[in-house]
Amino acid sequence: MRIISGQARGRKLATLEGENTRPTLDRTREALFNILQMRVRGAKVLDLFAGSGALGLEALSRGAQSAVFCDVSRQACAVIQKNIEALRAQDRSRLLCCDAMDALARLAGESFDVVFLDPPYRKGLVDKALAGLVAADALAPGCVIVAETAQEEAFAVPEALCIADSRKYGKSRLHFLARA
Repeated sequence: MRIISGQARGRKLATLEGENTRPTLDRTREALFNILQMRVRGAKVLDLFAGSGALGLEALSRGAQSAVFCDVSRQACAVIQKNIEALRAQDRSRLLCCDAMDALARLAGESFDVVFLDPPYRKGLVDKALAGLVAADALAPGCVIVAETAQEEAFAVPEALCIADSRKYGKSRLHFLARA
């Protein structure tokens, strides 16, 4: 896996060994950032269920102001920290090694312009994360949330949000949500 564009273009990222993490494929990330290109520069980014941190790090490479990474796995956190250091992004990054709901509680009072949700498929975590983001008032005006799910996976959308777009990429689907 590598950074696709921006300041750190071509830099390789460490990933977790084994089947516990499902990194977003390079071509899917490229398509995602082509869609988001005008929203990333200067944005405050939240990467929940970060895995290797690839989505948040891609955003930083493309000019995001800052990124907060969150993952519950200690092994994932070690990989994210390694990737942050490899890209020399320590001054614009913060890593929270905890459950997504605990992270939202720790981030009380902060708001984000771009939020990435890429949890394990079919565990109901997108529902919980969306509800938590709304409850924590963590969404800046004009915020976009990108949720990656299995193609057929359904989730509840809080009343305060709406799905603006949804696109299929291989076995996954990217949902773009905004304030209703």
